[in-house]
Amino acid sequence: MSGSTNIDEATFLGKVASFFRSAWFSWWAGLIATLLVIATIDPAQELPFPASGPGLTFDEGFNIEVGVTLARGYLDIDWSDFSLDKLEEIYADPSYNPDHPPLGRIALGVSHEVCQRIWPIAGPCGYVVSYTRIASAIEFGLLVFFLIRYSASWFGRDVGAFVGISVLCMPRVFGHAHLASLESCTNLTWVLFLLVLADRWGRQTVPRARSGLIPGFFLGLVFLTKIQAIFLPPVVLVWALWNWRLRSILPMLVLFLTAAVVFFAGWPWLWIDPAENLKEYFASATERASLNCFYWGEKFADREVPWHYPAVMFLVTMPVAFLGAGWIGMTNRTGDENSSAAILDPRGMLFFGAWLLPLLALSLPGVTVYDGVRLFLVSFPTFALFIGLGANRSLTSIYRRYGKRVVLPVLVVGLAGPIAGMVTLHPCQLSYYNVLTAGLWKAEEWGFEATYWGDSVTPELLAEASVKIPENATLEMAPVLHPLQLEFMRCGSWMKHRPDIKLSAYDDARETLSPYVVTIHRRADPWDSLIPPPEGTEVLASVRRQGVVLAEVLKLPENSATPDASDD
Repeated sequence: MSGSTNIDEATFLGKVASFFRSAWFSWWAGLIATLLVIATIDPAQELPFPASGPGLTFDEGFNIEVGVTLARGYLDIDWSDFSLDKLEEIYADPSYNPDHPPLGRIALGVSHEVCQRIWPIAGPCGYVVSYTRIASAIEFGLLVFFLIRYSASWFGRDVGAFVGISVLCMPRVFGHAHLASLESCTNLTWVLFLLVLADRWGRQTVPRARSGLIPGFFLGLVFLTKIQAIFLPPVVLVWALWNWRLRSILPMLVLFLTAAVVFFAGWPWLWIDPAENLKEYFASATERASLNCFYWGEKFADREVPWHYPAVMFLVTMPVAFLGAGWIGMTNRTGDENSSAAILDPRGMLFFGAWLLPLLALSLPGVTVYDGVRLFLVSFPTFALFIGLGANRSLTSIYRRYGKRVVLPVLVVGLAGPIAGMVTLHPCQLSYYNVLTAGLWKAEEWGFEATYWGDSVTPELLAEASVKIPENATLEMAPVLHPLQLEFMRCGSWMKHRPDIKLSAYDDARETLSPYVVTIHRRADPWDSLIPPPEGTEVLASVRRQGVVLAEVLKLPENSATPDASDD
């Protein structure tokens, strides 16, 4: 992308600017990103960090159990006497579920096993959630690192710095980096593939056949992480044919064939019965239990969500300053004659397609959409390239017109919003909404989901309420989306400190109902008997962010609940 300008002549940031432009900045940024997450990752107050992390989400336990099972299985194999039968024993474990490929889950398991060897912590179910979450923190740090390294080598170190800072300050991406889920691994492999492909092919007049090998390897890693990888081949196909016409056919074939080989070789479960297991995987990826989605004040089944959901959610959960910078980066709206629109450059064009296609595909009728922005989270770090270009162009233009005294306030204002949102929402960054909705409080009033994944059941919430809950009491959970959700909470949340408390799924139709209830304010699956709670209810503890209650522990009045014998 020739003509991208740098602020080389500007000295308004002094030594700070020199640090951002240094060759070491990518290393420092990646390390800082990793440590910031690790320091705020603990869901059970069992690590020696002052700040706790988000609560255990509904399905983290599935990823953790599979990841730990695979990691331990591979570590226990005697590779000198390896056989397919021993491999089958690993995948025959009842805890193994092939609903997702193994790469992201193995990363969680390896992280857990390494940390347990360094600093063992006993757990009631054989795993420590914090140790698995460290894998996501490292993946987030690597994402920041690689984005800075590549974008700086393409467009200058100023652009690289802005790209890295924007990813670090995306509240939803930062929030997902705290969870033992597949999103951070998907973000990393997705973006790394785009960077490698754009770098290797963008420097060639005509890509050679062998230039598809290394990008194909990284595409295989994306497929080994999550099904969202299916969005990438159409993007690559259109991009390559647009730029190199039929001369790109052979390198594309090499790329896709390499990806297929890596996908098959990297998932030994497929070796056991390739045809049947592939069929089972794709069936599990498409035939899932229906989930509800709350949007614009209405509850929808996941296949009935309005088509504009992905676009609107992207617009209201990406910081506004980043949206503006990204638009400028794509289109060069500063009017700088020395700059061209990013989407006209082959590298920018590839990133543009990889940003846009997930949003478009998930807007099609009948496609399942749920859980905030999770299904199209890959579009967020992909968009960072345009944010970096736009921020650099905008600040350069402002500097030339108004001088350095105006640039610093503009930069501070642009970053103040997302940083303030991340700090005030901590550890519930998945509840972030930008100033287009006046923040979370107005977004909730307008009918957006304030919290959806259980992360708002923080360790502080449970610890504060626990003081007021008697021994051997029953604690009801509302809502419960899967029976194993309660088992995961017992094993991995702060509740491991109160093994005497029995966890139960709240159901107001039951004859015996404990008065102690944890309510997650997920409006997609509400209990009418708790919204609002009956008169006389005592709030034992609550998580409130930006004026909105995200989760509470309640003690219902006696006429609304029949206490267990343990509560007498």
